[in-house]
Amino acid sequence: MILYTLIISVILFVIFIFTSGSKLFSKHRWLQYLLVALSLIVFLGSETLLVMNEHSHFGMKTKVFTKKVSIYSATGAAANPQVPFMLLHQDAGKDRIYIYNTEKQGKPKMKHTQITDKNAVKNTDQSAYLAIEKKRRVFKNDFYKKLFAFSGNKNVLVSTQNVFYVPENHQVMSVKELKKMQKEMQKKQAKK
Repeated sequence: MILYTLIISVILFVIFIFTSGSKLFSKHRWLQYLLVALSLIVFLGSETLLVMNEHSHFGMKTKVFTKKVSIYSATGAAANPQVPFMLLHQDAGKDRIYIYNTEKQGKPKMKHTQITDKNAVKNTDQSAYLAIEKKRRVFKNDFYKKLFAFSGNKNVLVSTQNVFYVPENHQVMSVKELKKMQKEMQKKQAKK
């Protein structure tokens, strides 16, 4: 809606400026000045609202969406209590990506966090799970939703925070460390 008012006000402003010498406004100059001023005010107001929406998120609020996902050891040994719970990570520059398993039985179904996510690992006495908290920017009400309908700011992801709640006997290791440990175990098994 704000885009329509912006376009219409620009068109009216141009029309009122170009018709300044016409017979329509020759007797009533004050009417032409008033219409030019009104169209300019509507144009500047629409532009200001668009800039405020884009820059300082006018008409928007931050809404938090939470989700709890059961996770299992990256080794796939969920049923074996002797094997510690394992959570893997991979460093990507300064960021750390966590790799986790979402499949309880059979071949592990691995997923990972994104680079932009904030991640934390905490201990729990319950079964392991991942708490995903996503903050999204949504419109405050239907008025703002209709006003800024084509702005592209609907449901924009602000941040994601992942908190891994894992058992006390957990191991968090990098993929390189896991590969190194697997090679050492293969050497020990070959010696036997």
